[in-house]
Amino acid sequence: MAAHENAHGVLDRGRKVTTDRETEPARAHGVNDAERRPVDTPSFEAASDYRRVRLDLIPLRRRDKMPADKRWQERSYDQGEVLERARRDGLNLGVRLPADVVVVDVDPRNFPAGRDSLAELADAFGLPLASAPHVLTGNQSHPGHHFYFRKPAGAVLLDSVEGFEGVEFKSLGRQVVAPGSVHPTGGLYRWAPDSPPLHDMPDLPARLVEAARRPDRPKKQAAGAGELTPEQLAKTLEQLDPCDFGEKQHDRWRDLMMACHFATNGEGRQEFIDWCMGDGDYRGQEWKVGRRWDSLHADRDEAVTTATLQMFLQEVGGGIAPPDAAEDFDVWDEVEPIETRARRRFLNVNDLKALPPPRWLVPGLLVEDSVAAIYGAPESGKSFLALDIAMAVAGGVDWHGRRVTDGGVLYVAAEGASGLGKRVRAWEIDRGIDVGKFPLWLDHGEINLAAERDGGVRAFVSDVVEELGPLRLVVIDTLNQTAAGADENSAKDMGRYIASMKRIRDETGATVVVVHHSGKDPGKGMRGSSSLLGAMDTTVEVIRDKEMRAITVTVHKQKDAEREPPMRFNLERVDLPGEPDWNGRPPSSLVLRPTVMVDAASDFGGEATANGLTALACELGAAGGTVKASELLDAATKRLGMSKSSAQRAVADKIPEGRIDAVRASWDGRHFWLWCERVGKHSTAPKVVHVEAAS
Repeated sequence: MAAHENAHGVLDRGRKVTTDRETEPARAHGVNDAERRPVDTPSFEAASDYRRVRLDLIPLRRRDKMPADKRWQERSYDQGEVLERARRDGLNLGVRLPADVVVVDVDPRNFPAGRDSLAELADAFGLPLASAPHVLTGNQSHPGHHFYFRKPAGAVLLDSVEGFEGVEFKSLGRQVVAPGSVHPTGGLYRWAPDSPPLHDMPDLPARLVEAARRPDRPKKQAAGAGELTPEQLAKTLEQLDPCDFGEKQHDRWRDLMMACHFATNGEGRQEFIDWCMGDGDYRGQEWKVGRRWDSLHADRDEAVTTATLQMFLQEVGGGIAPPDAAEDFDVWDEVEPIETRARRRFLNVNDLKALPPPRWLVPGLLVEDSVAAIYGAPESGKSFLALDIAMAVAGGVDWHGRRVTDGGVLYVAAEGASGLGKRVRAWEIDRGIDVGKFPLWLDHGEINLAAERDGGVRAFVSDVVEELGPLRLVVIDTLNQTAAGADENSAKDMGRYIASMKRIRDETGATVVVVHHSGKDPGKGMRGSSSLLGAMDTTVEVIRDKEMRAITVTVHKQKDAEREPPMRFNLERVDLPGEPDWNGRPPSSLVLRPTVMVDAASDFGGEATANGLTALACELGAAGGTVKASELLDAATKRLGMSKSSAQRAVADKIPEGRIDAVRASWDGRHFWLWCERVGKHSTAPKVVHVEAAS
């Protein structure tokens, strides 16, 4: 049989149809089971697919589905080291799922006799299976399926929907086995030949999201709620014989389940299911046990608490297992260590060419997945700039003519949080956009990113990931207010601050921007240790003019692209609804409006567009050789977000009168000479802009 590649570039060696009842539902969805031969060595040719969509790979045990490390949900993994470790020790790999991805895990063994739960689910909710990236699990006798979908990051789902036995939903806090791993039965997890690429995940239908949405858990007031970790529960249950809680002792089993649910605040689901499978009465009924566990999320009866678990333990002379001391430390647990250290992984030229290019978050200004600083003197307008960028990214709105990559934004307002509300309202009025549904969140709690002993950074990052999911941008305003007690001139203290910024970047997938102050000598750049400048991918300086009506924004460092010429913005007043002040003036705030916007750099795959004022003139006049100044002003206000007065000043500043002083400009890869002339001899005669091709 001829081999061919699927969308992930993985060779498939052909397929044969089996007659197992469990494979019939798969064939109904266009999937024939592949020929299966026992294998022992994992294969991870498609591992890079996951990094391209910001999914983390984690090490699993050899020929197993279980994570190799404790507290794997919270660890920060270097993906190169994970892959090297798996290759060296023959480990499987898992995919750690974020809040906005859900895997539909199909186990046909749990389908009711004569039914196809997957087909029924697809029909009931319009589940687009054909367009979902699809992994065939490696179970030799009962093959299953993993289908990848996107979902709203804030929607927390139950693990299953009643009536569709054999279908589970796995998302934040869970992991699934990556293709290339070896199943305990000897089969290989692999991409289905007709699977779309991983980055083309479709959305989980909204009706299914609502049907599977987990009810809000009641706020438990009883002492002990959530006091055990899932790992503690697993060790604790080892002291109990599941056969003593079989079907004939259903009431004892139910009370134990409720006690375990209470003790872990619902997080010990998989550990309880695994323990139940030690009793033959429950074997093969994982789905039913999970459904019973899920039903407790809406149960407000607190009569069964951790005390019930302790009672059962006392009957056998046991007790609650102590927490693992290692959980207090961020260590790397090796499985069957072969070497005392991991080998360094070197990239060859082909690996280097295969690396995905960097992409703009805001063209010409900020790069995705980077750390950056916006700095300036007090009251320079640096926070106005940071918030202006944050609003554009959150709303998917062009940033003064530049197409941003949109997504969730967190603004850590450690300084001046009370004034942000007025600025947001002014931005909303100025843009004419309802910002009520923007995925933008504000945090104004205390955080110390330069503390010696974590300073709450780990808990902060964990809360952000759990509550908000993946983000595009995190703004920290300011460095001084989030580095209490630190010496800004100390490389050691600032090294800890930089490490915290990078941790936030790595865990959230966001570009992390810190707002900082310039030094006493503005010509020397940012205040503090030179290690700050060295660590930043981008630095942006904001200078306010003497009249306090405009700012100049200058990119001083851009690690992966050429720096742009400075950009200039007016700070213009916007009146807000509300009672006037004592002087009879309405409440107001300031917004940024561009005067002259230069072309954005185009190093990153052509994403940036020629959208400066001169480029706009070239575009409008390229066909006929001239463009009316009035038409250029109108286009500048509509396409570049400029006010009419700002556009008039920009034309006067940027495009000279007379052919002898013509300015050279570029658009669409071509070069032009630009100059203005009046149509008529009178000083008030209208102007036209001449656009002449340059050799």
